[in-house]
Amino acid sequence: MIKCELPKGDDPLQQIEECLRIIEEMDKSYEKREETVLDLSEVKWILPCSALLLSGKIFEIKNKGIEINYIEPKKEDVKKYLKDIGFPLGTERDGETFSPIKHFGNEKDINEEISKLLSSMENKIPENFGSSIPYILGELADNIEQHSKFSNASLMAQYYPQKNYVDIGVLDDGLTIPFVFEINKIGFSKDSEAINKALSGITTKGEELSRGYGLKSSKEIVEKALNGEMYIISRKGALIINPDSEIKHYDFKNTYLKGTLVYMRLKSPDKHLNIYPYLE
Repeated sequence: MIKCELPKGDDPLQQIEECLRIIEEMDKSYEKREETVLDLSEVKWILPCSALLLSGKIFEIKNKGIEINYIEPKKEDVKKYLKDIGFPLGTERDGETFSPIKHFGNEKDINEEISKLLSSMENKIPENFGSSIPYILGELADNIEQHSKFSNASLMAQYYPQKNYVDIGVLDDGLTIPFVFEINKIGFSKDSEAINKALSGITTKGEELSRGYGLKSSKEIVEKALNGEMYIISRKGALIINPDSEIKHYDFKNTYLKGTLVYMRLKSPDKHLNIYPYLE
C-alpha cells in the first residue's frame, strides 16, 4: 500500500515533489507486477496539478495491464472534488466551471484534444482572456507533438469564479526537455537551465527559430499579460514563472518526472486582452 500525504497549502511545487515520490513508488510496484493500492484517505487538500500527475500515472500503469486501486479521502469535500474531475481515470462529463481530467494515447491528435478542452472552457471563462489561452495551449501542443514522442498525455482545466483565475494542466510522458536538448547536443548544467533555455527561444529545430519563440511568447503572455504563474516540470528540473519575482530554478535531488508537466494559474484580465504586443 502506498500512503499519500500531500502538503496542505497553495504551493504547487511542494505537492508536485511529493507526487513524484508517490509515482516512483507506483513504478516500483509496477516493475514487481504487484497490485497497487494508493491510499488517499488522509489527503486533506489536493491541487489540480497533483490530481493530474497521480491520475496520469494510474492511467499509464492500468493500460499496461496492472491493476491499481485507491482508497478515497476521508474528507468529504476532497472526495467529492476528485470524483467531479474524473479521478482517477478521467471522464468525458464536463462540470460547470471545469473541464475534467482527460487522458489519451499517441494514437490521438493532441491538437484535436486541445481543441476539445478549449471548446469545453469557452463558456466557462471570461471573454477578457481573448485568444491568450488558445495561443498558449496551441504552442504546448505543437511542442509535445513535434518533440516528445509521448505514449500518454493528460489535460484538465478549472475556473475559479470567486477568485477569478483559471488553472490549466498539461502532462505528457514523452522525452523530457533536458533529454531533447542532450540528443541535440545543446549544453546546459542543470535540467532547470535546459527548461529556461527552451523558454528563452532556444530551439532544437535548426533554422526554424520562430518555433522556439512560441514558448517564449507564451511565457510573456502568462507573466506580463495575465499576471499568472507557470510551473514547468521536466525530468529533474522545475522552472517557476511568477510576475512578482525573478524566474525561479529548482532541481529535484531524489526524484524526477518521466515526462513534462506544465501547470498554469492565469488571472482574468480587467479588459479584453490583445496578445499581439507580447508575441515575438
